[in-house]
Amino acid sequence: MTQEDLLSKLAAKLPHLEKAAAPVKDYLTMRMGSADDLIPSAKVLKDDLGFDYLEMISATDWLGAVKPEGYIRNPNPNVFLAEGATPQSIPTATPGYNYRPMFGVLWLFGNIPERARLFLRLEIARENARVPSLTGLFKSADWQERELYDLMGIRFEGHPNLIKILTPEFTQGHPLRKDYVHIKDKYDE
Repeated sequence: MTQEDLLSKLAAKLPHLEKAAAPVKDYLTMRMGSADDLIPSAKVLKDDLGFDYLEMISATDWLGAVKPEGYIRNPNPNVFLAEGATPQSIPTATPGYNYRPMFGVLWLFGNIPERARLFLRLEIARENARVPSLTGLFKSADWQERELYDLMGIRFEGHPNLIKILTPEFTQGHPLRKDYVHIKDKYDE
């Protein structure tokens, strides 16, 4: 199935999707206008178009440069180098880039027999970030949604067990958010 074939099928079945101006890699990337479009779109992709494999869910925080307070800046010793490890540099904002208080969420669907992949993209506000859960359609969404909840703070409505998966319960905040500030805990010196 070529991208043009897939695009024409999507236009017929899911006219509310728009082709994204900036695709992910060379895969067809479609943009959703609202979180309400996610479950109907995923259902059509799975049931009608053969995209029955949810490969990945990911998110990007478009807020801007990270806060230095989010980094642990203790010396990073390296026993193999006399001078120690390379010091960490704190990232700064890129001049002229359009930062905004949004998360960009991506879902990658696969149609294995056709060797086709498709990204769905959605931008949501950082404040009270919520999207529907795809656990009812794809079992592979379970841990991936929990990971994004833990690290980015995105809530997946309808998830049967939305609890932390990577960080300890006492960790405050969401470590992959650009405004994350590390709060010392029992493991800090």
